[in-house]
Amino acid sequence: MIVSLNDPKGEELKLAGGKGASLTRMARAGLPIPEGFVVTTEAYNMALAESGVDKLIEKELAKLDYSDNEAVKQASTFIRSAIESIDMPSSLEKQITEFYEKLCPGNEPVAVRSSATAEDLPDASFAGQQETYLVVVTAKNVIQRIKSCWASCFTDRAIAYRVRHNITDRVAGAVVVQKLIESEKSGVMFTVNPVTKGDQVVVEACWGLGEALVSGVVTPDQYIIDKKSGKVLSSSILPKTTMIVRRSSETVSQPVPAEKVRAQVLNGNELNRLNEVAKKLEEFFGSPQDVEWAIKFGKVYLLQSRPVTTV
Repeated sequence: MIVSLNDPKGEELKLAGGKGASLTRMARAGLPIPEGFVVTTEAYNMALAESGVDKLIEKELAKLDYSDNEAVKQASTFIRSAIESIDMPSSLEKQITEFYEKLCPGNEPVAVRSSATAEDLPDASFAGQQETYLVVVTAKNVIQRIKSCWASCFTDRAIAYRVRHNITDRVAGAVVVQKLIESEKSGVMFTVNPVTKGDQVVVEACWGLGEALVSGVVTPDQYIIDKKSGKVLSSSILPKTTMIVRRSSETVSQPVPAEKVRAQVLNGNELNRLNEVAKKLEEFFGSPQDVEWAIKFGKVYLLQSRPVTTV
């Protein structure tokens, strides 16, 4: 039902989903991944079967007219509500609690991230289609957020995305639970230039947690690096007035300190390290990658790596 991120079983897509399988491979290769575990698709299937919600979903989708946007939205709301209302099987609840308390003996915060089987695939990334929950504290809240991630397999966007990409296999939802990296700097990185398709690494960076960049709250710095030489070919340093940080058991938006508003987020050493990581990831996966990263106390952490589907 649950595997750690260094367990070889976690490399199985059908068990750990796209994100979980990718992170497990990276962890086992010694890449800098935050510690964590995967609640597998076995857990998802058992919880839905024991509650009878799996039959409800089949029935709802069988009669659905996918060309009717309003009908898809209504079906999505109904299915998600049913999944979030599931009583978690006691054996599974016990296992999740044990894994969380071993990972975070002091109730430290974790990130709870969806990892569906039809996600982070070479020809369909599902980027932004399913949910991530940051700053989740206590086993009880982790369990509720796991159900929320399962439910996010059936947002109207996710349903429409599967139809558009002709993904007809039954989706199953694994969930990744990792220690939260309370980053000082964070961002995304493409191991190939997505615009020119050139052999360049494109890095975008902001202060604080990466949620600010991913959600569009802030316009980030952008750096273009020659992959082979490591030379910074161009940099765009824009004013950054907002950052997202952890406060207690939630994330909040706050003003960037005045001295950092117009400052360059990443220094030369950090850009060089990210370029080296980009080359390792591309070689490891054998294809260009879209990467989420974070830096805390000078250490680079990799939060996610998925194929660049436009190349």
